[in-house]
Amino acid sequence: MRKLFILILLFTSTLRLFSQEISKTNDGYTEIVQVELPKKEIYQKLNEWIALNYKSANAVIQLNTEDKLIVKGNFTLSLSIMKYTFSYRINNILSFSIRDNKYKIDLVPTGMSYEGKNLQSVDLFNRFITSKLLSKEEFLVLNNELARKSFASAGYSEKKIEKSMKTFSRYNKNPYEDYLKNKPNWDNAIKSTFKSIRDYLNKSDIEEDW
Repeated sequence: MRKLFILILLFTSTLRLFSQEISKTNDGYTEIVQVELPKKEIYQKLNEWIALNYKSANAVIQLNTEDKLIVKGNFTLSLSIMKYTFSYRINNILSFSIRDNKYKIDLVPTGMSYEGKNLQSVDLFNRFITSKLLSKEEFLVLNNELARKSFASAGYSEKKIEKSMKTFSRYNKNPYEDYLKNKPNWDNAIKSTFKSIRDYLNKSDIEEDW
């Protein structure tokens, strides 16, 4: 069980390395979308999308004005490491800035949980979101750095960190393969969220006959 925890903890540090073609910021993703809709109608459609995609809209909405919407939610993501597959809940803040004929989406990952437990010891995502695919050399250097930070944040002593790093390296001899294997899952999760929003805003209000 302890070795499995080490695998989970170290693997979460690699999540911060994944990239996305949507414009990146220092801590997340952003996109400006042009639409032929007045501000009031954009606002209404965004509220509809939130209601359809979250179990309780009132519980997740942090701010709701005609200029700005802020939602605190999460999505599920399955990621693999060696022979194991873990299902995570990726916490994020999704905000919308609204004007006539356009709106801006900002998505910032803020943390994650595994089997209902928040992995608060991991400094997730910040400043490590990159727009390029990392080479193996770049990945290994950064992965080692982030793994050590993760263990330190969990309260491990330097001696315990060194022992845990050796344990992990024995069991996962090529973490770069996991990075390449899981990167598409992460990219697709981000892309699908942005696409879902765009598609709903572009949907015609004319209902089909039924």
